[in-house]
Amino acid sequence: MIAGIVLIQAVVFAILSGIVANNKNRDPTGWGAIGLLFGLFGFIAAVAVGEAEEVQSSSRQRSQPSGEEEFDPDEHEKKCPACAEYIKLEARVCRYCEHEFTEEKVEEQIAQASEDFREKREVKKQEEEEKASVKEDMVVPGIIVLVFGGIALLALLASG
Repeated sequence: MIAGIVLIQAVVFAILSGIVANNKNRDPTGWGAIGLLFGLFGFIAAVAVGEAEEVQSSSRQRSQPSGEEEFDPDEHEKKCPACAEYIKLEARVCRYCEHEFTEEKVEEQIAQASEDFREKREVKKQEEEEKASVKEDMVVPGIIVLVFGGIALLALLASG
């Protein structure tokens, strides 16, 4: 009976360690094995190592310029109002129908596309921060539930 409960608890910690490792872009099989062998300590290690890995990878991303970080007009297009074909954002003449855009109109379109790009980037950044916050907020209650569950199982076994 005791061996069965300990085995179930070990499997639960193995699964939880694997899930945490997978969310942190680590090998879920290896961390699952660590959770199976070391139980709560393996799970805590998976959570702790994963957080340290995230901090390092985000600092690496900041140091390397990325195409998504800065607005590049060459990566955006506009629709020609005359022929409805897509052309480069900076184009002053449509290559399909030769419709001409004024310099002011081109500058206005570039400014609008740049503003839209910044807004989308801010929204995406806020969503990522909220998602990370929710994950961090769920770790502590999860550990508390597991610890109290283990204590309750041990108390149940000791009384029976």
